[in-house]
Amino acid sequence: MYIESYKKFIVWQRSMELAKEIYGVTEKLPGHELYAFVSQMRRAAISIPSNIAEGYKRSGIGEFLHFLSIADASAAELETQLLLVKDIYRKIDFTKCEELLLEVQKMLIVMIKKLRDKKSLNAQRLTLNARKGFTLVELLVTMTLFLVVVSIATSVFISTLRTQRETVALIAANSNASLTLEQMSREIRTGTGFVMKGSDLAFTNAKSESVEYHLDSGTHTLQRSTDGGATFLPLTADNVSVQRATFRLWNGDPAVPYPPRITIALGVGAVGVPFTTSVANLEVSVSARSLQ
Repeated sequence: MYIESYKKFIVWQRSMELAKEIYGVTEKLPGHELYAFVSQMRRAAISIPSNIAEGYKRSGIGEFLHFLSIADASAAELETQLLLVKDIYRKIDFTKCEELLLEVQKMLIVMIKKLRDKKSLNAQRLTLNARKGFTLVELLVTMTLFLVVVSIATSVFISTLRTQRETVALIAANSNASLTLEQMSREIRTGTGFVMKGSDLAFTNAKSESVEYHLDSGTHTLQRSTDGGATFLPLTADNVSVQRATFRLWNGDPAVPYPPRITIALGVGAVGVPFTTSVANLEVSVSARSLQ
């Protein structure tokens, strides 16, 4: 039976519920887990419905199976993280998350098996149709084409494999960089006293800490300081290579009581991938909630 949208899949609907539940329960974790359990669990949870949707929009059963396998792997990753975090933080109830995750995993297994069976049946039909025989000329032409294809495939195999790995690495880096932008935006919205210190953005956050955002051009990491720039700690994940970071501050017209607006623009690549060939440009504008 044809399904006109990935939103009709029960497994997609349940995985969306799971992602929302993970977002809610990770809010209860301590603040120092923001860049550990919180970011990793949210990324894994978001990956499940995202890959189901992307796979459905791809052409062919093979590609759909590939993305469903990624969703299943993300579910296994989230399962491991849940097992660990519930042992460490026993007072937090993860029951709803575990129930939804188990339901999603079972449906993914069934869905993958059905698609594999369908793919196998299609292959068998193609094989039966091919058993009608060839004339000598057709056989020679077929063999010649086969040799040409093998030759081309051999010459580009290594290049194709490298490109695929670079693409996967860039997608992961882009996801982690987007999460970093989200975390920065939350802190900026409640900040005051915004100023530019050279190319760095400095302000006071809701905890009265002197925050400064800075790009370390040596390590290609976006960094954050809470002691006025004396000590910087990395904001971006280990797999993210930030080549460009621009902060633009607009303090508004003194005659018109508008809050400051900050624009953050990043040029992001993946560690180990040539930046000149693989880059994602990310930008977000955030308005503070209070006047300067």
